[in-house]
Amino acid sequence: MSSTFYRNLRFLTLVSCTSPYYNQVNTYIGLEEFTMKSMSSRALALALSLTVLSACGSALAAEDDTMLISPAPSGIAVQLNGEALTFTDAVPVAQDGRTFLPFRAVFEAMGAEVSNEGNTITAVRDGKTLTMTIGSTEATLTEGGASSAITMDVAPYVDSTTWRTYVPVRFAAQAFGCAVGWDQDNQTAVIVDTEKLLDAALAEHQFTYMEKYLAYNQQFQEGIWDISAQFDGSATMFGAGPLSFQGSMDGTTADSLQMAAAMNLKMDLTAFLDAMSQVAGQASELTAEDQALLDALKSEGMDMEIRADMEKGVMYLTMGGSALETLGLPADTWYSFDMASMYGQMGLDYTALIDASKTMDASALLQTALQSADLSDKDTAYATVSALVNGAAKVLADDSFVKSGDNYTTTYALEEDGTKVTLSFTLTMQSDKVVGYELSMDSSTSVDDGEGGQITTTTAMKAGMDTENHMTATVSMGMDPLMDLSLNITGDYAAGDQAPETEPPAGATVVPYEQLIAGALGG
Repeated sequence: MSSTFYRNLRFLTLVSCTSPYYNQVNTYIGLEEFTMKSMSSRALALALSLTVLSACGSALAAEDDTMLISPAPSGIAVQLNGEALTFTDAVPVAQDGRTFLPFRAVFEAMGAEVSNEGNTITAVRDGKTLTMTIGSTEATLTEGGASSAITMDVAPYVDSTTWRTYVPVRFAAQAFGCAVGWDQDNQTAVIVDTEKLLDAALAEHQFTYMEKYLAYNQQFQEGIWDISAQFDGSATMFGAGPLSFQGSMDGTTADSLQMAAAMNLKMDLTAFLDAMSQVAGQASELTAEDQALLDALKSEGMDMEIRADMEKGVMYLTMGGSALETLGLPADTWYSFDMASMYGQMGLDYTALIDASKTMDASALLQTALQSADLSDKDTAYATVSALVNGAAKVLADDSFVKSGDNYTTTYALEEDGTKVTLSFTLTMQSDKVVGYELSMDSSTSVDDGEGGQITTTTAMKAGMDTENHMTATVSMGMDPLMDLSLNITGDYAAGDQAPETEPPAGATVVPYEQLIAGALGG
C-alpha cells in the first residue's frame, strides 16, 4: 500500500471533524472540535472537511525542522511550489536545529512586499501584514484591521558577516498560508503555497450546496447547546466474547470550545472472560473481588464526568462508582489532559487549529490542516497536495451532487492494492435550505499476516441529523479473525441557557494524566 493512499485518507480524517454531531462525539472523547461559521465563498474548505467521517490510520505527522541537525556540506536547498529557489547574496542556514531563510528572498518569492526599519521587519501579501522584531520570538499578523500575536519558537536574527536578516522557515511559510516540510535525503526545505492552490481550485467550481450546509451547521457552533445521548455495542477479540456495553451521556457545550458532560458506562465482561480463559486452556476462576468488580460494572457501571476549555487547551476527567472503588483508584480525583501537548505529538499545531476555529473561516481550517501534510519528498510534494485539493474540489462541487427527492448526494471513492474506501455525503433540503445531513463510509482491505494467511478488515460508518436535531450513528468494524466491533448512538441537541463548568470544583485534587499512566505502568 503506497504512502500516498494513506496520506490522502489521513488528511481527510483530520479535517472531517466539522459536522455538529461528529464534533460533539469527538469532543467527549478528548478531541478538539473544528468550528466553522463564515459564509465565505471558499466553501471548498468545508467540502473537504465533510469528505470523511472517519478513516484508517493516525493523523498526518508533519516533519519538524529539528530533523535538520547535520546539513550536507553542499548546503541547504529550498523549493517553492515544485521549483527551486535561487539565492544570490545570502543562503539558507541551519542553526540550533532549525532551518533559517534569508528574509527578503523567501518572502518576495512568495509574492510579498518586504521592508525593514531598524529592528522591525515587515512583509505584506494579499491584505495580510506580518511584523517581526530582530531577536524577539513575538510577531504580529494583521488582516482586515484586526491584529493577533504569534509566538515563534526561535527569533529572527541578523547574520554578522552578510548583514542579512534570517527568519525560521516554518514560521515564514505558515504565516502566509503555506505548508512546509523537509526532504532529508536531498537537504531541501519544501514549501507549498496551499492558499494559492485553494484559490485556483475555487475559481473552477461552485459550492452553493456546501454554503447551505455551512449555514445549517453554524447554529450548532454558536451559543449554548444541551446534548443527550445513549449508546450500546458489543465486541469480540480473538473469537472471545462478546463483551457488551451500554451507556448514556448528558452534556452542554458553549460556542463549541467549552464543554461539560456526565457519562455512565455499563459493561458485561463475563462471557468475554470465560471465552478468553478457554482460549488460554485455563479454568475460569474468579476471586470474590473479581466477581464484585464484574457485578458492579454490569449493574451500576462506571460514572465519568468531563470538563474542558478547548481554547485554553485543557480537559479534565473524573471517575466514580463502586467499580472504581474495587479497582482501588482514588475517588474525587480529577485527571488533567494537556491538549496542546497531545496534538503536538501528532505533528499538529494546536494553537493554529484553535485560531482557525475562532475565526470560523473554513478556508483557515483547511490551510491549517494542509500545513500538517507530509512534504518529505521534494519530487512529489507539490503534485500530491495539488491533486488532493483539486480532486476534493471536483468531487464536492455543485455538479457532483446527485438529486433524489429532497436528498442531494455526492460520493468519493479510493482504491489501491486491495483497499477500497467509499465515502458518501448527503444533504436533505427543504425550501432551498439544508435541514439534515448524513455521512457514511464503507471500507475493506486484505492484509497478509506474514504466515500465508489473510486478515480481512471491514469498516462501515453512518451518522446523521434530522430536522428535529435528532442524531444517529452506527459503526461496525471487523478484522477477521482478530476482532469485531459494533456501536450504536442516538441523541438530541436542544438550545441551552446555562454555560458549562470547565474546571474541577474548588479544592479538588487534580492529577496530570501522564502521572496516572506512569503509576499504572510502575514508572
